[in-house]
Amino acid sequence: SAGVEAARKMAELTGGRGEVAIVTVPDQQNHQERTDGFADTVSKEFPDMHIAAIKNGKGDELYSRQSAEEILRDIPGIAGIFTTEANGGIGVAEAVREYGLTPSGPKIISFDTDKGTLDLVKSGDISATMAQGTWNMGYWSLQLLFSLKHDPDGSQHPGPRVPQRLDTGITVVTRQNVNDYYAK
Repeated sequence: SAGVEAARKMAELTGGRGEVAIVTVPDQQNHQERTDGFADTVSKEFPDMHIAAIKNGKGDELYSRQSAEEILRDIPGIAGIFTTEANGGIGVAEAVREYGLTPSGPKIISFDTDKGTLDLVKSGDISATMAQGTWNMGYWSLQLLFSLKHDPDGSQHPGPRVPQRLDTGITVVTRQNVNDYYAK
């Protein structure tokens, strides 16, 4: 899961220690899964790293910035902040910059590869962002629709079916590979 990979990257960036926070959208399942994957991985694999706060950024740049300001105010020396969506990363980066904590401040891991996020990865304000396997998402959703339309009960083709659950992949984007993710 993306949350698992983000936690492992955060541990790499922080030396596997310190307090970290999450800015998420708690009422959306995909964001809750990312949050759970991150938190579970931190607690299982990195005993010297602790989740100090989970805030609702509402999928909005301004709310995410306000959440980050609260984190920076309430948890001095916070080692890192993971945001489960792109607007969150931009808002958190703005708050960290405003507090004058760049580049030595908390490591920020964001989500998605919109231009605003990529620009902040390139500048070093965001340490990494999680790139979803969007090609796989499109490919497998069309395979599933085709299968449902032409063989709804699986009786026509005894061979392999479209998987019920599928990991479409995640890639960690950093300054080293960020240029590969800009629209060509």
